[in-house]
Amino acid sequence: DTQNAKPASGYSPGSLGMRASSVASPRVVHHVARHRDSHVSHRTSHVSRVTADQPSTSECAMSGTASAPRVFCISDLHTDFPENLAWCKSLSDTAYLDDAIILGGDVSDDMSVLEETLNMFTGKFKYVFFTPGNHDLWHKGKGSTKGTSDDTEYMDSMQKLTGVLDLCATCGVHTKPKLLPGPVWVVPVLSWHHASFDFEPDIPTEVKDVPPPEKMMSDFRLCKWPEPLSDLDESVAGALDEMNDTHGAWASFLDSLENGTREERTAPVLSFSHFLPRLELIPEKRFLFYANLPKAVGSDYIFRRIEGLGSVGLRGSDGSRKRSDDDDLQGSEGSQKRGDDAKEAENPKPDDDQLQQRKRKHVHVFGHTHFGWDQTIEGIRYVQAPVSYPHEWTQRPGSLIVGSPGGSGFDLSEVNTDALGGDCDDVVRVAEPLCIWDEAVISSKGGPVGEIKFEFVQDMHARWSDFYEANPREPDNMELAWWVKGGRKTS
Repeated sequence: DTQNAKPASGYSPGSLGMRASSVASPRVVHHVARHRDSHVSHRTSHVSRVTADQPSTSECAMSGTASAPRVFCISDLHTDFPENLAWCKSLSDTAYLDDAIILGGDVSDDMSVLEETLNMFTGKFKYVFFTPGNHDLWHKGKGSTKGTSDDTEYMDSMQKLTGVLDLCATCGVHTKPKLLPGPVWVVPVLSWHHASFDFEPDIPTEVKDVPPPEKMMSDFRLCKWPEPLSDLDESVAGALDEMNDTHGAWASFLDSLENGTREERTAPVLSFSHFLPRLELIPEKRFLFYANLPKAVGSDYIFRRIEGLGSVGLRGSDGSRKRSDDDDLQGSEGSQKRGDDAKEAENPKPDDDQLQQRKRKHVHVFGHTHFGWDQTIEGIRYVQAPVSYPHEWTQRPGSLIVGSPGGSGFDLSEVNTDALGGDCDDVVRVAEPLCIWDEAVISSKGGPVGEIKFEFVQDMHARWSDFYEANPREPDNMELAWWVKGGRKTS
């Protein structure tokens, strides 16, 4: 996204502290991978595609015997790179037919490549979710000859956004909130970046002369917005955020959280956006090759939409939770017994720990910055698993990888890109998308020993989020990192 500038390569592994669990849990959860034969389908035929304009929340009947899907996530696919497209094609055609995948934007500015990629994933997964990134909305109508897409049918990037959403509907890709069996909510959030998202001090010119984003970032040259929208203020970000209401049926989703079935009210939330909802999800300016990158990576509008999703509809006006949901709050760290009814009636305002336990679990997946990430901040867990550009896996794999030993993870550093350039049918599948929602064995207070249910996977390691688990942000520190001073591009 930048010209002659790339995000920081990451921190020295030796400086990282061990990742601590964000919330102490009274139960032990063991996530177990479902091993599936990649050559023999366990279904006789793939599920029929569901268009995005069909009911996506409470209207969708849920079968009590339906197989619950795992949920995978990746962002920044950039399948206009042959290596990335080949890796996507190499994913099993049979292993994920019951599962869901989140595609967190930046597939391609070329609509034909986007269509090919979406159709490829709908052929491999039962549910495919997508939200556009900045590359997907490049219009190339600002004097650039770079790229191959022909967007003459669209007057501007807003019209192209409508075209992208229409294409998703045609391909059977979901762009609105949907409750999956399990149950878990998957919630796309349309967004765009704005400079005011960055509230931390800039690097002084006497330390380093850093050009403004509009001089460095391709979005300002390759996107075209209808008047009075401008990418130099918050108007574009605000306009795309409003589309969550007009296109994304946000009011219907919130109503399901507040007044829907018990599953709708209590299911965990897995929201996702392309851009960052919090500034804390990118390294500080002193660590970045392009120090003004934070001005073009995130949106406050995202955070305003997602910050309360963990508690919507779960508490009464006095701060107490609805009694009907007490024993069914999916993913809570323990439930109150019915015998506690009288005690809670006498003391309707629980303490902070109880309130935290009574929230839905909430994970938010994001992309754009090409940094592996897994960090919990103020009760919301934030995860990024970027496919990124092929050269980045050679230059700085350590800052892209996210995962835990013996658990879920995402790592393309060992993918044989030379082999991927050949016949994909003969490629050994050495990597898969990040699994974020999976089967788990509950072995203590969460349920009977050996009970199988679905949970978010356990906390994972990632270089930069691990760093910030061990070290506070120091935005006033203007001492540039050694790799920035030296101009080194690798980790």
